[in-house]
Amino acid sequence: MKYIRFFLIASSLILLISCGQNKVDSGQVNTLLSFPYQSYFENMGEDEYFLTIGNDGNGFNAISHNIAYPELPDSLTLSHYADSLLQFYNIILAYNTMAYDVGTAERYMETSDFVLDQANALDSINLSGIHISEIKDLIRIICQKGATTIRRGEKPNDQDVPEIRQFYDAFNNFSDPLYDAHLNEKEFNPVDILPNYEEIHTKALTDTTSFRYELLEMVLSETDFQKQCVLARELAYANYNSPNRDDKEIVTVLDNLLRTGKYSPLLGELWRMWRSMLQIGILGSGSNDSAMYNLFYNQMKNRIALLYIAHMKTHDHDNLAFKEFVRMAMTHNIVRNSPCYIGNNAYLEEMELFYSVFNPDNNENN
Repeated sequence: MKYIRFFLIASSLILLISCGQNKVDSGQVNTLLSFPYQSYFENMGEDEYFLTIGNDGNGFNAISHNIAYPELPDSLTLSHYADSLLQFYNIILAYNTMAYDVGTAERYMETSDFVLDQANALDSINLSGIHISEIKDLIRIICQKGATTIRRGEKPNDQDVPEIRQFYDAFNNFSDPLYDAHLNEKEFNPVDILPNYEEIHTKALTDTTSFRYELLEMVLSETDFQKQCVLARELAYANYNSPNRDDKEIVTVLDNLLRTGKYSPLLGELWRMWRSMLQIGILGSGSNDSAMYNLFYNQMKNRIALLYIAHMKTHDHDNLAFKEFVRMAMTHNIVRNSPCYIGNNAYLEEMELFYSVFNPDNNENN
């Protein structure tokens, strides 16, 4: 079975306004919505084509050897369930990071000096976050074989690698008991949080000019975190089709929510929105040859993963939390050579998160 079949497989909250305050004036909005990554733009050299963000360098550097895994706080270290969830997350994180380096190498296979960095990173992939020896060894072998193939000037996705099938067998043996115990058909229902959700949602999709600003004010003035997350998602929807679209503003709203240290089942989806807007419209683009800051994006993802795990440790029957955690964990890095789109897979994510909401009939037909 080919490689490519398997490679497609997170501060204080400054948005909260004092209780009882219902309006936010423009001066407050400007103070609250200071774009948190402006310094990256200001620190760019005149001759640089791309921003330099964290360990990703200019967004083309190999990253497998620089994987940063989330670490359980002391309050969770004696929980078998929490440890199992962390292992689940870390295994997928490692495998999908490997996919990024393989995809990048294949994109630039004709540039031999460049792809050697990917091969070297695969050979020294950081697997320190994985404690299941069988799975750890199999990922290492897959990486080593991929590195060898790259050095020969061949594409790993064209090879038959039996260890991939073995990896999935081992991973399924580990993950199936988690699924059996915690996965069901329950889905998040925003009406449980906001009784007037349907009215808000309809206006967010249709009145994308004036209601967009009303939604922004609602998010900033809301003191209930669960409601705030639902409203922020609607704000992102309204912004997507608004003639006054401002992705920096929405990223700022989402960034502050994601850094509160508070739990909501929507955190994973809000993270994906945050990443999609940063990648396509602000820091990079949807091109195969754009900068892709996966280590940077995954710093936030790791933060959120720990919030899910901490919540589930004390709410082990919260199957909705488990489902949303799995969805976020399974979200792959932004990778080159998307098989369904000419470019990277960020556009596919944008279409799923935004376009399909505005065009449900079109989405069903496709």
